[in-house]
Amino acid sequence: MSKIRLHSVPAPADGRQAPLFALQCNYDYTAKYAHHARAVERAALSALFFADRIALLPRSRNGVRIAEALTPLLGLMPDPSAPGARRLPLDPSAPLPSRLQPLLDLPARFDADPHFGLYGFFCYELIHAKLGLGSGVLGVFHLPERLAVDGVAVDYLLDPADAGGEAWPLALGPLLNADDFAAGRGQPYPRMYDIASQHIADGALRSLNPSFAIQRSCSRDGYRIHRDLLQRNPAPYNLYFDGGDFQLAGSSPAMFLRLRDGRLNTSPICGTVARGRDAAEDRLQVEKLLASDKDRFELEECVRADILAKEASCEDIRVDVAREVERFANVFHTSASISARLKPGKTLADAICDHLWPATVVGTPVDAAARLLAEHETRHWYAGAFGYLCADEAELGTVIRSALLAHGMATTRVGSTLSARSSPELERGELEAKASLILGVL
Repeated sequence: MSKIRLHSVPAPADGRQAPLFALQCNYDYTAKYAHHARAVERAALSALFFADRIALLPRSRNGVRIAEALTPLLGLMPDPSAPGARRLPLDPSAPLPSRLQPLLDLPARFDADPHFGLYGFFCYELIHAKLGLGSGVLGVFHLPERLAVDGVAVDYLLDPADAGGEAWPLALGPLLNADDFAAGRGQPYPRMYDIASQHIADGALRSLNPSFAIQRSCSRDGYRIHRDLLQRNPAPYNLYFDGGDFQLAGSSPAMFLRLRDGRLNTSPICGTVARGRDAAEDRLQVEKLLASDKDRFELEECVRADILAKEASCEDIRVDVAREVERFANVFHTSASISARLKPGKTLADAICDHLWPATVVGTPVDAAARLLAEHETRHWYAGAFGYLCADEAELGTVIRSALLAHGMATTRVGSTLSARSSPELERGELEAKASLILGVL
């Protein structure tokens, strides 16, 4: 494969500003996480993934040159969405992995250091594309021009003479239908509780995880909210994304998927109880969580669904940790750790599609639950996956405990797992506990 050479040039120490993307783990309560941070301070290109195309939008003079270099390699065509934009057409009738693969192949088109890649998020509706349902934008990413890894920043330049060149602001909202993208749609809580209960009683589902939008007027800057969340809530996936006319900020406790050193890792997380007022109450709450049949059932369902997802594309599947407690600022959760190795001939695209989405944000059986949810709600950014995709590694967290800010409004969504063991009072309490973190910073 012919590759485009990108020069890695140390970035100047001055002129640093709020990033376009940030992912920081400041959480090591369990062994599967360690502190790290990555931030895209300048983007060469933004990449929008749709069911029928990948759109590449230049964000700088360097980005224009990169897009020009990619055009003959990929067969790119002009795209009317933005000045200088190019598109790679996709067959919307093709299986999702074959449409996703060209996006994931983009980092490998470059001769660059191993941290160069796609930085952004997949939308929840990626599962709709898998199931043949209607879908809009499926992913929003930046290809970095300046990337900081654990505080050390590097510029990726086609021509080193472009160092410090002009960068262009770009509002992605008009390309996403920003108002709908922020709020989505859904049913009132009592209505969804009744729908879920009926389908569970009929045996069509074992569980369902509907979500509910909460909107507040908010004049706060999204990056400031991200920094506040870092201080308030140590978490594995503290996330921030700047789309120009919208910002996404959150502090997620949940891994979607990690690929590192040839192994695929996931961590189903389910079962929730609020933190106590002091250490003594915390101990009582943990005891309550571990003794709960409902919470044990929910985690077992998530683990069962995760293992089933791996069987198509993975081998050597191991349950490394069956159940452990995770501690956050506002809640305790229980989680498991599962690892596997990709089968020969299988790719990260196959694994991502097989794992759409964790049962903790959909229900079980996953595909049946997702089809029912599609009849009643749209989520867009909520319950998608946020992180980075490089040539040899991937790190993606599930987008929960987050808010999207646009036009002076902040939208967060919150969900809980409904099963035969649920009660309206317990579920409302869980929803309030989960929402308290993000509402506290808005």
